[in-house]
Amino acid sequence: MDYRELGDTGLRVSEVGLGCGPLGIDANADYTQLLTRALDLGVNFFDSADFYSGYRSEEWLGRVLAGRRDDVIIATKFGTIPGKGKDFSVGHMRRSLEESLGRLKTDYIDVYQLHSPPPAVLEDDELLAALQEAKAQGKIRCYGMSLEGGDYGMEAIRRWHVDSIQITFNLFHQGPAEKFLDFAEQNGVGVIVKSPLDSGILGGDLSPGSPRKLDDARERWGEEETARRQRFSEEVEFLAEGTGRTWSQAALQFALSFDAVSTVIPGTTSVKHLDENAAAAGGRLTEDELARIAGLMDGEFKSLNLDW
Repeated sequence: MDYRELGDTGLRVSEVGLGCGPLGIDANADYTQLLTRALDLGVNFFDSADFYSGYRSEEWLGRVLAGRRDDVIIATKFGTIPGKGKDFSVGHMRRSLEESLGRLKTDYIDVYQLHSPPPAVLEDDELLAALQEAKAQGKIRCYGMSLEGGDYGMEAIRRWHVDSIQITFNLFHQGPAEKFLDFAEQNGVGVIVKSPLDSGILGGDLSPGSPRKLDDARERWGEEETARRQRFSEEVEFLAEGTGRTWSQAALQFALSFDAVSTVIPGTTSVKHLDENAAAAGGRLTEDELARIAGLMDGEFKSLNLDW
């Protein structure tokens, strides 16, 4: 495993982390082997949110990682309440923080993030002060935002001086690359790339005829959008053909080809896929491959910024 700095936080994170959205999605499954294997592979960055998988994701992290707390960096989020929308009030933040600390069986969270907040949150000086207070108290080591859009990300850096930004960035969603990545790097802000495999289609999991999963993105995309993504996937198959890397490794190495990126966090509950993803660390696309991708941006890819 290779490691990178998370901006100027002083934290060194594995290039390939684990997105823990699906962790605990099957209430009857045991995820001990998955998390133990991640540790064995050198994965040290685990990204969750309070409500993921019916609040079981954080519980699993606490159950398995509590004995290895000094070896891992845990990121989690607050602000989304299933079925009720968003709540970024100071009171909710403080309650959510305490509840997450309990589920995670820890007395501090490394990266505490606002979960998809509206841009208006940047006007909330009280919430910012409360996060800074939690940081001063040692309950969180740094704070950031999980959001969409490079312009929004830059404004969050300017106004809140966040430690990290989590943002969608992949072959089908390259919007942040134009200005945001350079801006984040110049300001010492860590960049966490979510959905680096475009919810699995860039890993080959959602090819025509593949079986449905519990958290299958095709359910929310619909048939037409799924077919569109499958067609676009064919345009970038050259990244895996004859290169010695798998399709998912190529997609992860695309994001890792940008120095501003601190870590990519593909989500999986498969040990096989975990092994495959972790093996992408240390790799980059070639200049020729990146140039060919850039060339696609002049064609039908130009308008692509596909939502997750």
